[in-house]
Amino acid sequence: MGDSKQAPDITLKSVVSGRTVNPRKTAAPLVLVFATQATTELVNPFRAALRQQFPDPAAVVIASVVDLARVPRLMRKMAESALSKRYEEVVATLEPGQDPSQFVVMLPDWKGELAAAIGLPSLGDEMGVAVVAPGGAIAGAYQGTEPLGPTTELLAAIPAR
Repeated sequence: MGDSKQAPDITLKSVVSGRTVNPRKTAAPLVLVFATQATTELVNPFRAALRQQFPDPAAVVIASVVDLARVPRLMRKMAESALSKRYEEVVATLEPGQDPSQFVVMLPDWKGELAAAIGLPSLGDEMGVAVVAPGGAIAGAYQGTEPLGPTTELLAAIPAR
């Protein structure tokens, strides 16, 4: 992916905190994490390892995107409840003083459109990660089970503002 490709203009709202994220309008580097059922257990260790390298949530935003396009409308409340429960579980692991709205960003994608629009159309049994530079340029994307190294490299290549 070239750095001239712009991220899609899609706004998603985080569960519980209500924080909105639009990759096209990001003011800080944005890491979008796309997990599948097969890779969901990799998300928290990845997020923790990445946060050790980039501890300031205002300097690098890490957001998990959950594709819920296949959830029938009648089941949405149950899906929201499950996501809220997961959000609270992750919040319970935060250090004292860490603001959950800054450190835990879980974005339900009810249309299931962000992964494909960002360049990760079919994850299968792999995790997807996209890095978006401030202003919305896609710095790059990774698909696999070892995202830390490639993600760190993509973030390091973004010029400081």
